[in-house]
Amino acid sequence: MDDVSSTIQEHYSQGTLMARILSYLADKGFDMDNLKPENLYNIDQLHGRGIASTIEHIKFSEIKPAMHILDLGCGIGGSSRFLASTSEYRVTGIDLTQEFIDVAQDLTRRCALNRSITFQQGNALDLPFADARFDHVWCHNVTMNIEDKVALASEIARVLKPGGRFSCAEVGLGRYGVPEFPLPWARQPSSSFLVTPDDMCAALETGGLRVIKRHNDTEITLAALREVRARAQRGELPLQANQIVLGNDFPDRARNAQRMTIDGRLVTHVVMAEKR
Repeated sequence: MDDVSSTIQEHYSQGTLMARILSYLADKGFDMDNLKPENLYNIDQLHGRGIASTIEHIKFSEIKPAMHILDLGCGIGGSSRFLASTSEYRVTGIDLTQEFIDVAQDLTRRCALNRSITFQQGNALDLPFADARFDHVWCHNVTMNIEDKVALASEIARVLKPGGRFSCAEVGLGRYGVPEFPLPWARQPSSSFLVTPDDMCAALETGGLRVIKRHNDTEITLAALREVRARAQRGELPLQANQIVLGNDFPDRARNAQRMTIDGRLVTHVVMAEKR
């Protein structure tokens, strides 16, 4: 395993993640053996704006029931479970971090969704799947940890069926300077590989995909940040508790990312591309 992959896994893995999650859920009074996907929304949607952003991504991606979807960089399975619980999607989740996969499997079983979703550990640049297997590849706030965007696009194109599509929501590089660390996806620059939205689209095109639509949603992100601050001023709890999964220092890393977005050093955008 290369040094970058090891750093990324160390960044995300805690070793006691399932125990932390079960303790948190027990404090909320949930039945651990009969969980509902919505019980997990504030801890398993590991991206900015949480479940609202997931729902927007679904609408943007135009995925349809009965599709077989690859959730690339699935984390602990939040997007996979939402997809499988809201329509007749068949989902395969893959993530580089083994602990995330273990937790995703456990939580999905407790939500009685394990017949619709399968998870396995793997690298996005060397997907353990046959050619032309998936109708759609879904990726949400993952590509920031992947350096070779062209190789990523090529591998995605390989596993997509003819005419299949790739949708990606990510944080990109803004126009007003490089960001400061730590950030939610990396505590140091060595495992962060941000590019501008234009460069991301160019990489997808080079890798065998055709970009069919894109949208910069930074203004939506900034509006959500203003609401986060307003909630704090009102003394209300945050809507997300991502520190349960991403570590006790996550709030500090998230605040840094918020500052970088306000400064214009980070942007958020979504893009959809089709296999050529």
